[in-house]
Amino acid sequence: MINNLDPQIYDFFVNYLMLTRLWMVMLVEFSVENYRSIGERATLSMEPSMAKSKSYNVIKVEKCPTVTELLKSSAIYGANASGKSNVLKSFFIIKSLVIHSKEMNRGDTFNEYDPFLLDNESAKKPISFEVKFIIDNTVYRYYFSFNNRVILKEELSYYKGKNETFIFKREKKTLTPFVDHDELDGLFKHTGENVLFLSKANNEYEPFGPVFEWFSKTLKFIGTTSNLPPVETVDYMMESEKNRENIVNLLKYADFNISDVKGQNINVQASDVQPEIINFFEMVSKKSVNDGQLFRTELKSIHKRADGSLITTDFHNFESEGTMTFFKISGIWLSALKDHQTVLAIDELDVKLHPDLIMYLLKIFSDPEINLKNSQLIFTTHNTRLLSSDFFRREQIWFTEKNPITQSTELYSLYDYEKRNDRSIEKAYLLGKYGGLPDINYGSL
Repeated sequence: MINNLDPQIYDFFVNYLMLTRLWMVMLVEFSVENYRSIGERATLSMEPSMAKSKSYNVIKVEKCPTVTELLKSSAIYGANASGKSNVLKSFFIIKSLVIHSKEMNRGDTFNEYDPFLLDNESAKKPISFEVKFIIDNTVYRYYFSFNNRVILKEELSYYKGKNETFIFKREKKTLTPFVDHDELDGLFKHTGENVLFLSKANNEYEPFGPVFEWFSKTLKFIGTTSNLPPVETVDYMMESEKNRENIVNLLKYADFNISDVKGQNINVQASDVQPEIINFFEMVSKKSVNDGQLFRTELKSIHKRADGSLITTDFHNFESEGTMTFFKISGIWLSALKDHQTVLAIDELDVKLHPDLIMYLLKIFSDPEINLKNSQLIFTTHNTRLLSSDFFRREQIWFTEKNPITQSTELYSLYDYEKRNDRSIEKAYLLGKYGGLPDINYGSL
C-alpha cells in the first residue's frame, strides 16, 4: 500500500475492487512525427528502467517474453505552447481515424491532417503515428502515415521474442498480406485509399477485432478536464446503486462535504437544441444528430446543514468548478480501476484541482492493491509539487520544449537527462536545468 493513504479510503477501494483480472491490454510505446508542433519524430515510452525504487509505479507483465514490466503512469511538463498537449492529441487522432475512417467516402479529405507548418518541407510531408501495445501476452506494432487525401502507409505486426512478424503491409493502394492472403486481399479491394485497412476490415476479419478494440475501447483520450462533460460519470452512477455510492464516497474522502449525489442523462430532441450546439456536436462526433444521441444532464448534490437536515441543490449552480471537475473525472477514474483496463490520456489533469487532490488521485491510481486492472495514465500538468513529492520514478517524468532553431517540439524524459538521484527535481526544474520552461523576456510595453 502507498504510504500516507488514509486507511479508511484504502479499505474502501480494496473491498469493492477485488475483481478477477482479465487479459493484459497496455501501452508500451508511442511515436508521432510531423503533427502540429511536432516536426521530428517524438517517442514516449512506458518501459521502466532497471531501478527497483517505487515499485508501486510499475506493472508486472505476465507471460510476455518481450516486455516484463511497464510504467503505470507518465507526467508531461512543459511551457505553454511547447507542444505537450499535441503529444496527447495525437492519441485522439489515432483513435478517431481507426474508428471512423471506414466512414470516409471517395474523395473525402482528412480534417485530421495538420502537419508541422514552420518548415516548408514538413508542411508537405505526411503525418505518421506508431503505437506498440500489448494484448494478452503479445506485443503488437501498428503504424500508419497519411496526407490530406490518402493513407500512404499502414503496417500491423507482432513480436514473439525479439523477432517481428508482419500481418500486413500497405503502400497506398497495394496490400502485402503475410497471413490469410486471399481473405485479406479480398477485403482490401473494398478499402478506399483514404480508409485505414484496420478500420475497414475489423468486422469481417476476426483476428483484427482485439487490435481494433485496443484503440476503440482501451485507449481513452480526455481533453482538458475542466471542459469534460459530466456524462460519463453520470452514466457510471446510473449503472448501479453501488457505483453511485462509490462516487459519493470518493467525494466524501476528498473533503467536498457532499452527503449524496443523484443524476441522470435525459435524451432531448434535436428540434429543442440551439443550432450552434448541433453544429458543434456534428463537428466533434463527425456524425449527424440523427445518427448520434443528444441529451442534457440533470445533477443534484445533497448537503447536510448544521442542524442535521438535508438540502438538495443543483450541482452545476451550487458547487465550485473544482468540485465539478473532480466529479466529472471520478467516474472515469473508478471505471479504469474497477471495470476496464484502460490507457487514459488526460490533458491538463491539474486544472481547477488543488495539488493535494491530484496527489490523492495519483496515489489511488498507482496503488497495486487498488488499481487491480493495471490501467495506465499519461497526463500533462504544470503542478511542480508532484516533482517534490518523491512519488515518481525519473523515467515517468517527461518534458516538452521547442527547439530554438526549428521551433519543433522535442520530447524527452528526466531519466535521459538527470543521472543523480539526490537532486531536488522540483528545484532543478524551476531553475531551468531540464528545460521545459517559458523563456520570458521583460521589456517596455
